[in-house]
Amino acid sequence: MLRTLALRSFALLPLFLNVASPALAAERLAGLHQAASIAVDEEGISHVRARNAHDLYFMQGWVHARERIFQMDYNRRLASGTLAELVGTPALASDVQLRTMGLRRAAQRSYDAASARTRAALEAYAQGINAWAQAHALPPEYAALQLGAFDPWSPVDSVAIGKLIAFSLSFELDIPRTVALQSYVQAGAALGFDGVKLFSHDLWRSAGFEPDATVPDAAVATPRPPRKGKEQRGMERAHEERHSGSDADLMRDYLERVRDLPAFRGILDREARGSSNLWAVSGALTQHGRPLIANDPHLAIGTPSTFFPIGLELEEDPVFGSSFPGIPGIIHGYSRRIAWGSTNNQVDVTDTFSEQVVPDAGSPSGLSTLYQGNKEPLVPIPQTFRANMGGNLVVIPPGGSIPAVTLVMPRRNGGPIIQLNQATGAALSVQYVGFGPTQEIEAFLLINRARNLREFKEALQRLDVGSQNFVYADIDGNIAYFTTGEIPVREDLQAGMVNGVPPWFVRNGQGGNEWLPVQNPQAHQATPHEILPFGELPQTVNPRAGYFVNANNDPAGVTRDNDPLNQLRPGGGLNYLAYSWNRGFRAARINQRLRELLGSGNRRVSFKEMQAIQADVILRDAEVLAPYIVAAFLRASHPAAIAELRALASDAGIAEAVGRLRRWKGSTPTGIREGYDASDKAGELAMPSAAEIEASIAASIYTAWRSRFIADVIDAPLAARGGLPSPDSQDSLAALRNLLDNFAANSGKGASGIDFFAVPGIAQPADRRDLLILGSVRAGLDLLASAEFFGSANQNDYRWGGLHQVVFQHPLGGPFNIPASGAIASDGGFQTVDAASHTARVARPDQLRFPDGPTHRTVVELREDAMRAASIWPGGTSGVLGSPNYAQFLERWLTNDTIKLSLGREELEHGRVAVERFIPASRE
Repeated sequence: MLRTLALRSFALLPLFLNVASPALAAERLAGLHQAASIAVDEEGISHVRARNAHDLYFMQGWVHARERIFQMDYNRRLASGTLAELVGTPALASDVQLRTMGLRRAAQRSYDAASARTRAALEAYAQGINAWAQAHALPPEYAALQLGAFDPWSPVDSVAIGKLIAFSLSFELDIPRTVALQSYVQAGAALGFDGVKLFSHDLWRSAGFEPDATVPDAAVATPRPPRKGKEQRGMERAHEERHSGSDADLMRDYLERVRDLPAFRGILDREARGSSNLWAVSGALTQHGRPLIANDPHLAIGTPSTFFPIGLELEEDPVFGSSFPGIPGIIHGYSRRIAWGSTNNQVDVTDTFSEQVVPDAGSPSGLSTLYQGNKEPLVPIPQTFRANMGGNLVVIPPGGSIPAVTLVMPRRNGGPIIQLNQATGAALSVQYVGFGPTQEIEAFLLINRARNLREFKEALQRLDVGSQNFVYADIDGNIAYFTTGEIPVREDLQAGMVNGVPPWFVRNGQGGNEWLPVQNPQAHQATPHEILPFGELPQTVNPRAGYFVNANNDPAGVTRDNDPLNQLRPGGGLNYLAYSWNRGFRAARINQRLRELLGSGNRRVSFKEMQAIQADVILRDAEVLAPYIVAAFLRASHPAAIAELRALASDAGIAEAVGRLRRWKGSTPTGIREGYDASDKAGELAMPSAAEIEASIAASIYTAWRSRFIADVIDAPLAARGGLPSPDSQDSLAALRNLLDNFAANSGKGASGIDFFAVPGIAQPADRRDLLILGSVRAGLDLLASAEFFGSANQNDYRWGGLHQVVFQHPLGGPFNIPASGAIASDGGFQTVDAASHTARVARPDQLRFPDGPTHRTVVELREDAMRAASIWPGGTSGVLGSPNYAQFLERWLTNDTIKLSLGREELEHGRVAVERFIPASRE
């Protein structure tokens, strides 16, 4: 289904280049070693050519700065905890937390440990940025902030941005789960239910909504024999004993401090966390007998967009793809021999520990932690915070929420104390793989030069943090899936047991569950702790199925039975990767679409069919849950139904809504947009059919029902037991499916003993269930009819496009946004393949606006003569307001259209390009 184009108060700007242009006179650049060029194709995309690596990255820095310098400046400051120096005092809270985390400190460690090759690339890239900044006026954001100068770029700035990206994708606090478990256990002890089972079996399940959505043949661990009852009960007692006396206030206070900070948004909200789709199909199953891969990463789609498309050609060896402004090289792309992409893999590389801090005159900070009775000095990192106030940089004195120092624990991989009770000494510390001297930039620079499967695998082993699932294909016919990242080995899990609580909760900092010191060093290892070898991570080369899919779901099925500790390492110990992954909604839909294509017609998958799957906007949870609504209505309509159910079945609004849901196939078109103009050609093309309008209305009704059903079945029982914390949207839907699918066996009761379908005065469990299902339909209709939503009881008014909208937010907002006046109606919905997700707990219309989505959609066919590749990005190449490239891709991104890509000089010569030439400045 195509996204509906709905641009309010915003006119699409023309393309940068519509006609061929002659080559321009060469420009002299200080810092350039040899002649280089930038060819700008008819889509406004830059392709850099250079004769040496220095000049290649120098010119990439030049191009990035020309188009995205404010975005780059913003992100390096965000990562470094100096954002207030750019945008003012509102960023101080973010600066405090990012300085505490120490991404800039970690970036410096990574740069210091980097290879000479990587340091040279970073230095050349920084020189290119500074060369552009010194010779050109700054974009309008700086005038808006009353700033007239750009602080020179350093190589460490690029590494810091890389650390920030990895942090947003891989950091895990463990605190929300711990707070939930503790509150469940305490309430259960008082009210007579099993709090541990409420957490792990009923609500915060490890198994997904689609537990069988995995990567075929990717499992490498050995299944562990089922735990015996005694062993399981022992673990549950450990949960209870550990957390019944922990300092919950310390954890809750920390959550309040970081809850609204942009850098922590994805860490605390799964729907805002980086996600993606990828899949590959072998040549044996494709239309032309060549491998096909698809990739669409889902990150922030603000203004400007996250990725920057660019071609890099070194000595007739080109690579093209999506780059991160601020970082040299290409992240996702293809060359003449290989193509690759990735999705975020949510492996557990963070542990949070409870600590005890005591005064210590011998410590440089005056404080130490106690570890097994011994004092371990805390290292103080002095901090000075500054803020931009009307163009003046003002020092913010320490006090209140502004600390004078950050306290660091060397034994925790340089991790900080993130929360400290000064009165009691109770504290929380964090240990994270990303605090070490990691090599993620080098990994991608090597991937850019890889020409076969062996070289690609070698490069992946340097991607230490920000773990990814990689899709790979080459012109030799190979397709492959790999998991990357350094995953720490915990001492208790390696011993085959859990000391206290598992690592997805806050752990006791007094030992027995530490990260083991290095015992078996791995190739190119960065982390100073024992890690799982690359060969033990989920992976498959040329799987027997002929294809594979990953959409951030469990790649090896280790959580299929709701137990993440049921796999053994080949040499002994537990193979622990993570507590849970994305719940499998998108993976299931992609698998379903591929199976349909491979089971009908010519039993082959085409390039266009790969693109069509990327555009899929069917709600997977609706395919599973909407039939329960229809079934409940049919039971309620039976003459033998109880009076309460018959009353709901006789409600005309419910009957109409259920009729729509019965006919609905789960699609989410936006319908006619506000301000539709039939004389407008683009609007004419976007005019929906009658079937699309019906689907649009059903999508609104189902979304409202889903919200109310979660409130009734999940949230209300928790509220009735003391206001216990609710799981997030994906966990809530996984819990609902588990309860409904197993209703015949458990009558609506969870393993905890709680009846989630309790309705006073109703005897039969099935009646209680159906009353809640149909009651949620009525509550959903009331929500849609409210003044805050449509202000109408006429269901024909409930067009999805009036609710579901994409926003392209700029950090400074206002005129920099796309569009400046608001949002754009968009197809898609909760966890659709064409990512357009939002909270499942919808109470206000603004909660259906989404700022994260596909930051590029790419399909590549691997061909020896010339790769076939197509892609699209949200927004445009330029981040400079007023540029004709500020939003040149937006219309095509909204409608799932793409552009054909060009690789290297030979392919560019067949198109219309403008060539900019550069030569070294005179050395006289």
